[in-house]
Amino acid sequence: MSLTVAVVGAGAFGARHVAAYASLGVRVGALVDPDPAVRENLASAFGVPRTFARVEELIEAVRPEAASVCSPGHAHRDAAVTLMTAGIPVLVEKPLADTVRDAEEIVAVSESTGVLCQPGHILRFSAPHRALYDALRAGELGEVLAVSSRRDRSRALSRLYPGAHPAMLTAVHDIDLALWYSGSPVTEVRAVTQSRSGAVSPVLVWAELRHESGVVSSIRNAYLLPESSPNPTSDLVEVYGSGGVGHVDLAHPTLLVQAERTQAPDWLISPPGGGGALAAELRHFLDRVAGAQPPETVRPADGLHVVRVAAALIDSAEAGGAHRRLSPV
Repeated sequence: MSLTVAVVGAGAFGARHVAAYASLGVRVGALVDPDPAVRENLASAFGVPRTFARVEELIEAVRPEAASVCSPGHAHRDAAVTLMTAGIPVLVEKPLADTVRDAEEIVAVSESTGVLCQPGHILRFSAPHRALYDALRAGELGEVLAVSSRRDRSRALSRLYPGAHPAMLTAVHDIDLALWYSGSPVTEVRAVTQSRSGAVSPVLVWAELRHESGVVSSIRNAYLLPESSPNPTSDLVEVYGSGGVGHVDLAHPTLLVQAERTQAPDWLISPPGGGGALAAELRHFLDRVAGAQPPETVRPADGLHVVRVAAALIDSAEAGGAHRRLSPV
């Protein structure tokens, strides 16, 4: 593709976006990050010609045709709104924002300007997750009755993201899968959390969702695997239908190298060298930027609803597991 894109945020996932764009033959023309050392290191590694500390500087100097927003969640609103106001389409990494108000503003600006905003819900572009979705839409499992997700992570997340609540950091994936597979918005939530010594935020969230259609969903996220574990992730999603059960089980790594240094790289979702579901997500984004009209896999309203549900989970847990109702979508 001949489009020139920018990546806002030069951390670990910003680096994966740069690599994924490169795997698609797309030129990343600029990086934005407030830390000069971080952005220059990434630019040097991938040959990115320009770097900037602020989005405003990027727009004035380069004006890319599209941008990935991979900065921390609290910075998503300012970056996305500034870019869209300048007419630049954005893919905003999950969560769309870390507050409902910020997410609402992002969606409102996209709607008022008519500029594309694609929430970065990557599992909708993962081949096995997509295959299960296609089976559901084809009626192979009958009527969807329930969705269950379990996501285990290393204790390292509590250290790397000390202020991040699991509902906003990782459970947003499972909330989105519940919405996608059920085809119905969430109307009621109940959640509880658990903590462990030394962790600032909860390390376990256990939630129940009720959807408008009557579907029930269960979400469990925990950051309790030892940091020394060779496989720091273990994911499972199951869909129960009136005609059968389907599941996507990522409990075992696609690639495990056991040597002096054991490695279990993410080979399916966002491999370090590009490709996987991340490249499929970016390809879909760029096709829409270029004027092609593939079916809209994830809407801004979907990203906003995920943030609303995650915020309700946090509120419910802080209230000791009280039920919380959500306004109709």
